[in-house]
Amino acid sequence: MTTATDWEARVLEAVERSQDELLALAGLLIRTPSENPPGDCTEIADVIAGHLRGAGIGAELHDAGQGRVSVLAHRGESADGERHLVFAGHHDVVPVGDESRWSFPPLAGDVVDGWLRGRGASDMKAGLAGLIHVFVLFERLGVPLRGRLSLASVPDEETGGRLGADWLLDQGVLDGATGGIIAEPAERDHPTIGQKGSNWFRLTIHGRPGHGSLQPVHGTSANLLGARAILALQRLWDMTPDAPEEVRELIADSKRFAVQREGYAPEVADVFEHVTINVGTVRGGTSTNVVADTCVIEFDTRVPIGLTRAQVRARVEEILAEEGIEAEIEPLGFMSEPNWTVPTDPVVETLVGALRELSAPDAQGVLQWASSDARTFRSHGIPVLQYGPADLQTIHGFDERALASDVVLAAKVYALSALRYLGVRD
Repeated sequence: MTTATDWEARVLEAVERSQDELLALAGLLIRTPSENPPGDCTEIADVIAGHLRGAGIGAELHDAGQGRVSVLAHRGESADGERHLVFAGHHDVVPVGDESRWSFPPLAGDVVDGWLRGRGASDMKAGLAGLIHVFVLFERLGVPLRGRLSLASVPDEETGGRLGADWLLDQGVLDGATGGIIAEPAERDHPTIGQKGSNWFRLTIHGRPGHGSLQPVHGTSANLLGARAILALQRLWDMTPDAPEEVRELIADSKRFAVQREGYAPEVADVFEHVTINVGTVRGGTSTNVVADTCVIEFDTRVPIGLTRAQVRARVEEILAEEGIEAEIEPLGFMSEPNWTVPTDPVVETLVGALRELSAPDAQGVLQWASSDARTFRSHGIPVLQYGPADLQTIHGFDERALASDVVLAAKVYALSALRYLGVRD
């Protein structure tokens, strides 16, 4: 009889033995264009579905329109009391930008000096390839998983669009899932199990135009009012969150690890307990010699655990009123409340345990300050955590890359986590 321990050994050996196949798949995904914007992911969805079908796995294409195509596959069924695990990731990537500033082709998809290179190597085609490869290995080896394993590869994550994970989960195709692993980039030994809320908004401020030579005694400059609003709204940082007791230790741990895992200055740890305010764009006025009649400012604020988007919005209105500034406030872009999965959830304990065994005895889940599809899964009642191979400093930048050895490690972590979370049938 093949025991659960035997299956773990067999699967880990298979990942090790097939690592060239894994890296080739990652390279293929990188070489398949899927920049967002514009966001058309028809081609890469076809590539992923074709790879699965070539392995004898039924792959479903779910088209939300505008080229936003998701790929879904399943193994097994969940009986009463059995678990349903989702392997999840997004196949869209940010634009490559100025190609002349890359030291290698942006869609290289090759491995040089131990590094997998190209747009999406870290965020997150290498991690996605790991999930797909493990899913295929389970089928190839005939692993008798207990419960159900699903694979969901989605578009539209990079722009916070509604036609990716949000749309797919709204179709009910993953109802009943008990846990999920998202292959988003993470520090090698610290999966992310929670994130701040995202609260983007646009301010539109109106002034009274006039001849520029008469400022400041004639006309009301919307640009000056906008500048005052920008400075005043920095006071959002001073809001005090009241985090639930269950996550206070997690916040403290995340602050300690922030500098270590990201390489930023020590003060970056403070972002976990404050509202951050980024002035993204400022557009105002019609001509140099005309008093600006309109100023439009777009802000990216992130909400810590212990506050809500509504509380931040109320404080924005309060600050503007204090300054005597009338403005239209319009939500836009990424919108989510702070969200997390508790460290004691079985899917977290299982993956962290596998990572401790395979890589680092002190591995631990931490918070992130960015947003991702994890918010969507949690809003649908599916506890998830994020773990994927990455060179964090190159994400969304030039010369994006990931260590090939970390790609293989991540695949082993996914395999061991699925085996232990779901179990195997006798």
